[in-house]
Amino acid sequence: MKHFVLKGYAVAVSVLLLGAMLYLMTVLNAEPPAIKVQDTSEAGSVVLPPKLVAGAIAERGTEDMKLTLRGDKLLIDQQSTFLSLNIETNILTTPVAIGDNRLRLDIEEIEIGGLKLSDKQKLNLVRQFGDLPDGVELDVTHRCFYYQLEPVQLSGVKLMLTAIDQSGWHFKIEEE
Repeated sequence: MKHFVLKGYAVAVSVLLLGAMLYLMTVLNAEPPAIKVQDTSEAGSVVLPPKLVAGAIAERGTEDMKLTLRGDKLLIDQQSTFLSLNIETNILTTPVAIGDNRLRLDIEEIEIGGLKLSDKQKLNLVRQFGDLPDGVELDVTHRCFYYQLEPVQLSGVKLMLTAIDQSGWHFKIEEE
């Protein structure tokens, strides 16, 4: 009877092993998830979905600055130190493409460490003490940042930002 029990365990283990191997083969042979890129009626252009752009924007953040694209809003979270105090700055913006590879970030809300100042005063603090990345300008009067983007280089072509709408971020394709 013990001999039969051992065969039963051997069969059970064999069936489990076979099932695991079939599952593994199915997973390994499956197609990787594809990113949907919208077809455009205009030749020489491509529309990238906001989800793809959100990932690329998040990668541009640094240890002190986190960038998050949610819907049509870009949130900038900045950590800085001033007189040994940690100061958190949060700026909610709406990105707008204003020309070939030029971006305007319209400032909707700004918070600096809980300071009870007007938005204009807060923006003046950012202009005076902020360490803006290369290619970024702050326009206090119009409550916006201007950012000159570098072209996205892919296999001998350049992608140049031309528009942003609900369908995605529109890029013109230029050959090098």
